[in-house]
Amino acid sequence: MDKDKWGKVIKYLRSSNRDPDKVLKLLQGNQKGVESNYSIARSSYSMNVIATITQKMNDPKNKGKTLTHVIRQWVKSKDFEDFYNLIRSPEKLVLDKVEANKTQNKYIKQIKDLWDQPNQKKFRNYFEDTKGYFILGTGSGIGRRKIKESLLGASEKIVKEAIPKIKKRLKNKS
Repeated sequence: MDKDKWGKVIKYLRSSNRDPDKVLKLLQGNQKGVESNYSIARSSYSMNVIATITQKMNDPKNKGKTLTHVIRQWVKSKDFEDFYNLIRSPEKLVLDKVEANKTQNKYIKQIKDLWDQPNQKKFRNYFEDTKGYFILGTGSGIGRRKIKESLLGASEKIVKEAIPKIKKRLKNKS
């Protein structure tokens, strides 16, 4: 039974031009409960983007500016370059400035699409309450993710205003 069960897989692996070590690494990487730096960075990407954009939208100098304008200004900034390099570091990728200038509109569209996705509403609501900052220990489930340093500096006033709103939302959820 076992031979028949795995026969097709073994036959394929032997007949294809696969590196056994790479296949084994791939299979071991998919074990449930095992998270790599890559998967942590990838899962935190949308959360970091939404937090950053929320902070930028709350900045007085951006008052009255459109979401697309705020995103465009961020994508052009050194902050975006640093963010990109932080998130893509497990893949050993670095933002190439020349290439980034060519693909700037692609990044703007991707970030705007991310912002508009219905499944990102929980992050938009959370960061609306916290003014774009992370407040750990609020039941938000963000503690295991890679977080941009500048998103952790919420003032005491922001925390005092945000905690009741978050607790109310979590209470309504259950």
